[in-house]
Amino acid sequence: MSSCLLSAEGLAPSEEPSLEFSPPQWKFGMITKGDIARESLVVANRGKSAENVTLIPTCTCLSVTPASRRIEAGSSASFELAYDSKDDEGKTSRGFIAKTDDSQGKPLYYLLGGVVRAERPSTPASAGGVDAQARSGIELRYYYTPGCRSCDNFITNELPQLEIHYGVNANLVRCDLLDPKVYEELASAAKELGTSVTAIPALRIGNVLLQGDAEIESRLPGLLMVSRDATDAAQTSQPRNGSAGKGASLAIVPILVAGLVDGVNPCAFTTLIFLLASLALAGRGRTEVLVIGALFTLSVFLTYLGVGLGLFAALRAASAVAIVSLILRWLLFAVLVVFAALSVYDYFKIQAGKASEILLQLPNSLKLKIHASIRNRAKTAALAGSSLALGFLVSIFEFACTAQVYLPTLAYLARQKGRSDAIGLLVLYNLCFIAPLVVVFIASYLGVGSKKIATIFQKRMGAVKLGLAAVFIVLAVMTLLT
Repeated sequence: MSSCLLSAEGLAPSEEPSLEFSPPQWKFGMITKGDIARESLVVANRGKSAENVTLIPTCTCLSVTPASRRIEAGSSASFELAYDSKDDEGKTSRGFIAKTDDSQGKPLYYLLGGVVRAERPSTPASAGGVDAQARSGIELRYYYTPGCRSCDNFITNELPQLEIHYGVNANLVRCDLLDPKVYEELASAAKELGTSVTAIPALRIGNVLLQGDAEIESRLPGLLMVSRDATDAAQTSQPRNGSAGKGASLAIVPILVAGLVDGVNPCAFTTLIFLLASLALAGRGRTEVLVIGALFTLSVFLTYLGVGLGLFAALRAASAVAIVSLILRWLLFAVLVVFAALSVYDYFKIQAGKASEILLQLPNSLKLKIHASIRNRAKTAALAGSSLALGFLVSIFEFACTAQVYLPTLAYLARQKGRSDAIGLLVLYNLCFIAPLVVVFIASYLGVGSKKIATIFQKRMGAVKLGLAAVFIVLAVMTLLT
């Protein structure tokens, strides 16, 4: 008979209760403070005579309907139980007293228990926040076997604590692996995500599958934080008052400006002018310059995009770990502030006629390597291969300078955007980055010489430095605000 049916004074080994409860104990799991949990309790009479069974709540938070039933021998009857959690918080245990005709002053107890998580008051609308109900979209699919102690502990203790700590409201979907269809679902999900089932329990959150207690414990906190930030960003970016599309436009503008400003970064643009001069000295015609420019630009685009995708994946993975994400946020902010200050310093150096003394530029050793690569390939007959190789080499060498803008932008995207949105913005950034290349090669084809282009650029170098400083400041502010 049920182990949860305990006499107030204890039962002697020979005194087995005549009542059997199903379920033997009410585990209501995890609910939010103020919720009302309900359960249908079936009481079976295993004795030899009919019994009048009465259930008495031990707390005003409990209720039962009906309060009493007569149950014939060998029969059963059901009671509807309810628990109101408005006055409780944390791990909770309550009980009903079950009295029968032959209880002789020794009442039996029917126990219930679970976790009541604290209320999360909604953020005032005037503060631009998202209320608790709007933040309930984090779905977790938990594949486990009922009765597993660590699984029950995760459901009733660990997950509620994580929800309170990170301010999230997780929708936990429990998936019983004893059902063959559920295991097939898990195996299919693992295959879809490029892996296989290696450990139980398993937890799926978005496009991530965690397997085994150790991996769930170590990685879930960071993933909850990332999902919370993504949910909040999606909610706050919803159009309001007929402002459809404004949120998306505002998200694109900083990336577009950053790519354009990076494209005219002095360390990148001076290399382009040197390339045009070298092509002119090599006797290349305008049509050849246009072909070389197109292939060179394509190579730069593909190289920077490839490097960006790799770095984005690494930063995205690092941001999933809570402490690493926090460190990256403040490190990114500090670096951006320093770069903004150095860009302003460079501006004043340029205004003073000391452009050679600016701090944010390529080291002389890399400049010499780039110039050597350009001179060696400017005269080669293998036009296509040479142009593609030159674009790749120049991109790699220049990365020491252009990464000043590219890396902070990637770090910002890794922390704030969903994967598909971020990749789209990354492509946009690189298209903006190569836009100045396209303009210069077209101008050269139309007859504008490298000296004239260099003169135009030198007159605006100070403005470019101020533009870089502005980009760094905007990214720093956005990093703090998000």
